[in-house]
Amino acid sequence: MKLLEKRLQLSLLLLALMYLPSVQANITDGLQIVGEARLKVWLWKVYDSSLYSESGYYQGIEPNLTLQIDYLRNIKSKQLLDRTQQEWQRMSFAADNIESWIMELSEVLPDIRRGETLSLQVEDDLSSSFYYNSNYLGNINNPEFTQAFLSIWLSSNSSYPEVQAQLVGMNKRAER
Repeated sequence: MKLLEKRLQLSLLLLALMYLPSVQANITDGLQIVGEARLKVWLWKVYDSSLYSESGYYQGIEPNLTLQIDYLRNIKSKQLLDRTQQEWQRMSFAADNIESWIMELSEVLPDIRRGETLSLQVEDDLSSSFYYNSNYLGNINNPEFTQAFLSIWLSSNSSYPEVQAQLVGMNKRAER
């Protein structure tokens, strides 16, 4: 009887493990799309981006706001960090903050290959959780960092205003 019981338990465990990936939630489950945009620089497609929120509208930095970037090119972590630093300098963030944020970000960001996804989800405490192909990478527990990082895409001072307008759902706002 004990052998039969152990086999049954083992069978149930194997069955559960077999279905585990299919029940693993995507970080955007339960969220609504705010907007989508493609970044092209000259002839090169760089990435497709999507912004999600609970309401389907962008109302500023709030819990569960999620920026998802699907890369259309290979990009090294160093390139991402350099570009992020350039954007923050252009937006006039304090040099001390930039240095600190880049150090923290360098611990999280991987090299990205074409077809892979990098996401940032805002937590309840307004910290930033990063995901790579839906796998958790780490958290930067600093609401100022979250605001600064997302401002690269969502601020009216973005380098790519057409991408910003599409992401924050300017068309949706006009329809309201």
